[in-house]
Amino acid sequence: MKKAASNEQSQNTHAYISITGHEQRGEKLRESLTKLNLILSTIEDGVDIVSYDYIIQYQNKFLKDRFGDATGKKCYVEYMGSKKPCPSCPMRNAIKHKKKFQVELTGKDKRTYEITFMPLEHPNGQVNALEIIRDITERKRNEEFLRESEEKFRTLFENARDMIVTFDLDGNVTAINKACMECGFKKDKIIGRNMFNFVSEKCWPKLLKEATLAIQGKLVEDEIEIVTPKGKIIAEYRANPIKEENKIVGFQAIIRNITKRKQMEERLRQYSEQLEELVQKRTQELLESEKRYSVLVEEANDGIIIVQNGKIALMNKKAAETFGYSKDESIELPVEKLVDEKHQQLVKEIYGPKIREKAFPATLEIGMITKKGEHIPVEISNTLIDYQSHPAILVIMRNIRDRKRMEEQRSKLEKLAAMGQMATMVAHDLRNPLTAIRNAGYYIKNSCPCHEMPRCKTAVEMLDIIEQETIFANNIINDLLDFAASRPLQKKRQNVNKLVETSLMSSNIPENIKVERKIAEKVTAVIDEQQLKRVFLNLIKNAVQAMPNGGKLTIKTRETKDHIEIAFTDSGRGISEENMDRLFQPLFTTKAKGIGIGLVICKRIVEQHGGTVELQSKVDKGTTSTIILPKTGGENSQ
Repeated sequence: MKKAASNEQSQNTHAYISITGHEQRGEKLRESLTKLNLILSTIEDGVDIVSYDYIIQYQNKFLKDRFGDATGKKCYVEYMGSKKPCPSCPMRNAIKHKKKFQVELTGKDKRTYEITFMPLEHPNGQVNALEIIRDITERKRNEEFLRESEEKFRTLFENARDMIVTFDLDGNVTAINKACMECGFKKDKIIGRNMFNFVSEKCWPKLLKEATLAIQGKLVEDEIEIVTPKGKIIAEYRANPIKEENKIVGFQAIIRNITKRKQMEERLRQYSEQLEELVQKRTQELLESEKRYSVLVEEANDGIIIVQNGKIALMNKKAAETFGYSKDESIELPVEKLVDEKHQQLVKEIYGPKIREKAFPATLEIGMITKKGEHIPVEISNTLIDYQSHPAILVIMRNIRDRKRMEEQRSKLEKLAAMGQMATMVAHDLRNPLTAIRNAGYYIKNSCPCHEMPRCKTAVEMLDIIEQETIFANNIINDLLDFAASRPLQKKRQNVNKLVETSLMSSNIPENIKVERKIAEKVTAVIDEQQLKRVFLNLIKNAVQAMPNGGKLTIKTRETKDHIEIAFTDSGRGISEENMDRLFQPLFTTKAKGIGIGLVICKRIVEQHGGTVELQSKVDKGTTSTIILPKTGGENSQ
């Protein structure tokens, strides 16, 4: 009996302890759940639980605020706005393979989310997915902005015409651009080496001082002698500190090679000294001997005049020929009458009455005007002299029109060469992806089983738009390639009237545009049919685009003794005066679609035939484009 009572008491004690333990664990569980709910309701990420059949079983506050309470609904509908789940759904992969998966998706609110799927296994054997959804829209935008900024900086750095070098705080090279390689430097041979290895020893003290100033955050500008693999050069540079998080970590130097400029300055100085010495000598000789004056002044290849009290006192034969005045007409002629209007005030100040009381430039470039009104750029050299016992200025003039023209042509050729190289690179990089897009669109369009279904019909229409736009883009690529490298002409005698008609038939001319032909009886020339047809098509297209509301297109052909003319006249909106001078500049366009090289290519094709293109236009009156070609084909220049 005692033993039985003892067992009963022991069982009651165990039951009490078990109940107490359960209550304590329940209390701790409630506390944990309270904390968990607090955490899930305050974190700035979305957390939910989704079953294998895409049903949302739980959402935290973030997701309810963002997408509304979607408990019991399909996750792909509520979050992504999709009508069906993704075939390779990462959530199902997480549940199926019991692995963590992470993807980036765009929600129906058009924001980007990073979603982590983790399997969540219950004791009953059911496996759901725990989703952690993080909004990364701003991060993606910042990453894209940073990428674009870095790309722009890299482009500017690499393609700068001046040398750009960056150094660490110890003066070791950390980066160079392409311009440095033009001086013979190789990237792998210069990176990591100290700046003193590339500077003449005599410049070391100055370099050390100025590098210290740059590291201290000051802007430094100076000239220095640099030792390159191709020899020594004189360079001017500008150094400034490089900061990261408001801390100076090195400095950057922008370096320009001025060796040629220094050499030219030295030659110019020597030339000026020699010229001054020569002028003084010749002036003395002129006073001593009329015969020697005639040889030195009258027969000089440069124009020489003497200005006294703002008027011409003497003009040599070369100057008289240049300006078209006789010697008698030039005497007492005010000097400003020979000068371009924009330089007249400067000339009055230089050649005014009180010569000895003011300083004037020894050499300068100004524009001058002949008796017939022709403008001539000249380089003049001034020397103060005594002429007939009174102060005067001896002016030696050199016509630099040919030099200026050559400089302008060289500048244009350099720009065109650079643009041609860029066009080739861009066209090459774009052609392959455009072909892939067009082929993919064609395949998708022909793979659609039901073209008449509303949804498929809309998709097919969109694919047609994609195809048309890729064709348009491919045409731009072809224009870029044609702009980059002209093709040799395949010329033979052709009927130009027939070529005009063929071009009209190939053009898409709207019904609201009337075409009027004023064709000569027979117009033939030695031409490249395909190339010239391209010119005609481009000019017809331009005329049609200038008449969006309809109008009249007039095509006129005419034949002279040595040339033929083809004129295209539209009644469109015309071209403003400020744009007329820029029409044949590459990449200039006023159209919404286009890159501005059509007229450039047309001009080049016509010039290859030895002809010219002339444009006349008035705003709201229309435009006339006239092609003038030699009958024999002209020079076949490339």
